[in-house]
Amino acid sequence: MIIIRIRTLIRDHPEIRINSKAEMRNTFFKLSVFILTFGGIVSCSQKEVFFDYYTFANAEWNRDNPAVFNVNITNNSKPYDVSLEIRNNDDYPFSNIWLFIDYQTPGGNLRTDTVGADLADIYGKWYGKGLSLYNLSIPYETSVLFPDTGTYVYTIHQGMRENPLKGISDIGLKVLKKTDE
Repeated sequence: MIIIRIRTLIRDHPEIRINSKAEMRNTFFKLSVFILTFGGIVSCSQKEVFFDYYTFANAEWNRDNPAVFNVNITNNSKPYDVSLEIRNNDDYPFSNIWLFIDYQTPGGNLRTDTVGADLADIYGKWYGKGLSLYNLSIPYETSVLFPDTGTYVYTIHQGMRENPLKGISDIGLKVLKKTDE
């Protein structure tokens, strides 16, 4: 009885069929966008070996609170790109930042680098993308060949005179397999 009423309703009101087809097209469109987006994310993330952020409470980075990242390298025959990811807000009082990076190999060898980076231009406009929280990617090492497989430990300290350093909410590390171009 209900099915007959629905069929009669659909027959007597053709706009229902149009809505039904429109809904089907809309669903197909949404599904297509999802599949393409998901496929793009998966294909892009295949070269991503490591990507993580260390978040500082109240966007204040204390000198005694380094960010530590453990990066597992399983293939040492391919080159990698390593970048630092910095998130700052408008409370950051400087246009640049200095970082001390300790890099320890699986064999225990330790190297320390000092990295300086500009976060804003001379007019105070942030280089990072965002509105109130700015994200900036800084190349650290390009086409690096890791000597061994295993876990590499990156320890990042802020090297500014001010302590705690206000306005830095996160520091991140990204390691990507170098693509053949």
